[in-house]
Amino acid sequence: TLDHARIGLLMLRRGVWEGRLLLSERWIDACLAPCPLNGDYGCLWWLNAAGGIAPGASRESFFAIGVGANIVWVDPAHDLVAVVRWMDRAAFPEFAAIVTQAVREG
Repeated sequence: TLDHARIGLLMLRRGVWEGRLLLSERWIDACLAPCPLNGDYGCLWWLNAAGGIAPGASRESFFAIGVGANIVWVDPAHDLVAVVRWMDRAAFPEFAAIVTQAVREG
């Protein structure tokens, strides 16, 4: 889980880790650009621009989703990285809405 969070934080910080650029901004932009075949998918990352992954999360959010509903959720609008493991995939949208609302309310 910690390694997943580190990857999420690296993406949130646009490739910068402890002041060093490890991934180019071009790579980050490519990862977050919609695929011509599926507008909800970038390069290894699911995009929430249309709210299809988690309607209650910000439209800037993006996700790495793996087997067992292991999810790395990155939300630049709220400076948030969350890692969820072994959650019922159908429950994730509600979880994301609850977390987003809590962050908004501070």
